[in-house]
Amino acid sequence: MIHFLRTSRVANDLAARGVSPGEQAGYLIISFLAWTVPFYLYLIPAPRAEDSRFAAWMWLVEFVLVVAIFIGGVHYCLRKCRVDPPANFLVDFSCLYAPVALTTSIAIWIAFHVAALLPWFSSAYAYDVLRLAFYLAATLVIFWRVGEHMERLSGMRQAAHRA
Repeated sequence: MIHFLRTSRVANDLAARGVSPGEQAGYLIISFLAWTVPFYLYLIPAPRAEDSRFAAWMWLVEFVLVVAIFIGGVHYCLRKCRVDPPANFLVDFSCLYAPVALTTSIAIWIAFHVAALLPWFSSAYAYDVLRLAFYLAATLVIFWRVGEHMERLSGMRQAAHRA
């Protein structure tokens, strides 16, 4: 059974080897959709600044930082997968990423849209900086949470192996 919002249940199922290949594929699809759908629904807004120089710098900063976070985040999660990473890492990461990305994205982007209503974010520049901060925060928090769940999952696997 796929758990859309309960990452701890996903970890429990993974530890018990109770996630079928079809469910693994479902989690992978959800992981892709967790980032794609919000962009197409404009829940993750586009930048607003019309100054092309500012927009170019914001794009460059966002690109570099997101790439760095993704590279660092994947390596962080790999270090947290302590029990047979060649067999477990991709499955665990894909399955845990789905509910973490869904719940984190919902919380982060609701907070962004509430914060964007404040009067000092009426400036396109302030709005774009706020958007960048929330986007980077969402990305960082997702990798951190996945890594923490992978660590917990590794602990459950080690305990089961000892028993």
